[in-house]
Amino acid sequence: MLEKATVIKVDDDIITLACGDSEGCSSCAAHGFCGGVNDKTFEAWNAKKIELAPGSRVEVNLPTGKTIGSAFMVMIFPLLLFFVFFYAVKMLFGNPGEGLQVVGGLIGIASGFGINFLLNRNPKKKDLPEIIKKLL
Repeated sequence: MLEKATVIKVDDDIITLACGDSEGCSSCAAHGFCGGVNDKTFEAWNAKKIELAPGSRVEVNLPTGKTIGSAFMVMIFPLLLFFVFFYAVKMLFGNPGEGLQVVGGLIGIASGFGINFLLNRNPKKKDLPEIIKKLL
């Protein structure tokens, strides 16, 4: 998926970009649920060493597989862990009651977000979106 973005900050080959609504946002049924509304900042890798300055417009490649994988890790994985922990409490304690099961499920959600945070706290350059070209 190709996106257009504006350079906010240049730090060697890691570029901070701002991206507002893309062309696909107007036809999407999520209506900004994904965070696509307003300007959102993110980092991208300038692998081609294109000369950039703050304010430059660029085209960024967001690989579909990585985008789907990231969405899974952020939204679906913690939810799955809720159910795993919810039923694990039932298996461990017999019939503990719904309150304890819900607490177990919330611990599962927190674990999912914690695992996601630990896996993504130091992203590798190859995992970042890549700047393809500089626009006019």
